[in-house]
Amino acid sequence: MKRLVILIFLAISCVAFAQQPCYFCDSMPPYKHSIMFQFNRAFDEYKDIYDYFTHVSFEDGLPQNYYANLRYGYRVHKNIMVGPELMFFSQKRFFYKKILHVTSFKVGGYARFIVNKWQVFKPYADVGMSYNSVYFKYILTENYVPTDEEIQWLQSGFLHHFDAYIAPGMSFMIWQNHINIDLGIKFSPFRNNVNSKMFVFTWKIGYNFNSK
Repeated sequence: MKRLVILIFLAISCVAFAQQPCYFCDSMPPYKHSIMFQFNRAFDEYKDIYDYFTHVSFEDGLPQNYYANLRYGYRVHKNIMVGPELMFFSQKRFFYKKILHVTSFKVGGYARFIVNKWQVFKPYADVGMSYNSVYFKYILTENYVPTDEEIQWLQSGFLHHFDAYIAPGMSFMIWQNHINIDLGIKFSPFRNNVNSKMFVFTWKIGYNFNSK
């Protein structure tokens, strides 16, 4: 009998709790426009977090990688945002008596699918495609004379290709959803991410608004 009374009490409590307002749910209408940006050094070229913040490379003392991203988003649905984005990447890698300097520009578009249910955090998944223009050159150190065979592949040049990615993550919303901080992982089968791997950690800061 006691168990029956407890079960009935729990059932009534659950029904009563379900009727209460959800303080964590998002009751605000979504903003139509969003501007997001990112600028940082890439972490993979450094031994540890100390080297990252002190700008010291463990190989040659040169600043290694910079990455920047700027995007605009327009909400076509409360759960879907689309727009263009620009990406920039600068990389220096040290080889024996020579340095490879790579500069990359990407122009493309993306679509973001948002779980627009909770107020503080919103899971999302980005899908994007871009056109990538890469310029590379080799810088030779002093007293280094390349061989005839090396001269053939030490020339500067351009590379052009398309890139695609998918990036799941989580948005943390503050200031009545005007500001979002995105944390996620970017996957690309083309290995053209910042660390030349198929995935890389990514973050962005965004401002959301409605134009009059």
